[in-house]
Amino acid sequence: MNRWLSMWAALLLCAPNRSAGAEAGYVDDRALLQSLTRQMQQLQDAGKLTPLKLLRAQLARTSCELRRPASPRKPRPPPEIYRRAQASVLVHCQLYLCDKCQRLHLNPSTCFPLTADGVCVANYHAFTASNTVAMAVATRDERVFPVTEVLAASERDDVVIFRTTAENLTPLALDVAEVGEPVAVLSHPGNLFYVLTQGAVARYCLDKGVPRMQITADYAVGSSGGPVLNSAGAAVGMVATTQDLYTNPQHGPHDHLQMIVKLCVPAASIRKLFKEPKE
Repeated sequence: MNRWLSMWAALLLCAPNRSAGAEAGYVDDRALLQSLTRQMQQLQDAGKLTPLKLLRAQLARTSCELRRPASPRKPRPPPEIYRRAQASVLVHCQLYLCDKCQRLHLNPSTCFPLTADGVCVANYHAFTASNTVAMAVATRDERVFPVTEVLAASERDDVVIFRTTAENLTPLALDVAEVGEPVAVLSHPGNLFYVLTQGAVARYCLDKGVPRMQITADYAVGSSGGPVLNSAGAAVGMVATTQDLYTNPQHGPHDHLQMIVKLCVPAASIRKLFKEPKE
C-alpha cells in the first residue's frame, strides 16, 4: 500500500511544464464555467433540455438494465490514472433560476458514465434543488449533452442512474476496495474543475442505517457525484457528503473544528440499482 500512496503523492510533485501536464492541459476554471453556462442557456432557449419536473417524476423508478464494463485489474501510475479519468469524469450541469436577479445560472457538480452510450450516475440530492430547471452533462472538451431520463434512483442511498444524449463516452467500471487501500477522487470542488485528491479507504460504516464508505481523500461542495477511484482506475465509490467533527458536539463560537469526515456511496449501492441484460 505504501508504494501506491507514494505514487499518488508523486502526482502532486509534477512540475507544470512536464509533458504529462502539457498533455492534460491547464484548466481555465472561469472560461470553462462561462462556456458551459452559455451552452446550457442556448439549449434551454432552443427547448432542448428536459424540464427537471419531468425527471423528478421518474425518481420513483428503482431498477434498470445496463451492461457495465469489465473492471480493470492492472495498477496504473497516478499521472496515467488522472489522464484517463478526465475522459470519464463529467461536469453535472444544473441550470437554475437565481432568486436575486431572475436570470439562469449554472451550478456544476460531478458525475460519471456507466456506459458508452450516455448512461451516467450522480447523487439523488443533485436532483432535488428547488430552483433547478434542467440538467445536462459536459465532457472535458466542453461538449454538453442534455439529461433526458431517469432510469433508476434511490433516495436512501443518494444515487440516480440517468440517461443523456451523449455517445462514445468512456465509462468507468465499478469495483470494490478494502479498508486501507489507496484511493483518489477526481471532481469539481467549488467551481475548480478536474481536481485530483488522494487518500485511502478509512472504513465502511452505517450512517443512519445507510451503507457508506469513509475515505480520507479530500473533497468539497461541487464534488458530489465524483468517482472514488482505485489504483487501476475503477470506481469503488461515489462522493456523497461530509460530517464536521468539533471539540464539542453542541459546538459554539469557541469550539474548534477537528476533522471533516468524508462519506461516500459504496459501489455496491450503485450496482444494486441495475441488472445485466440477458443474452
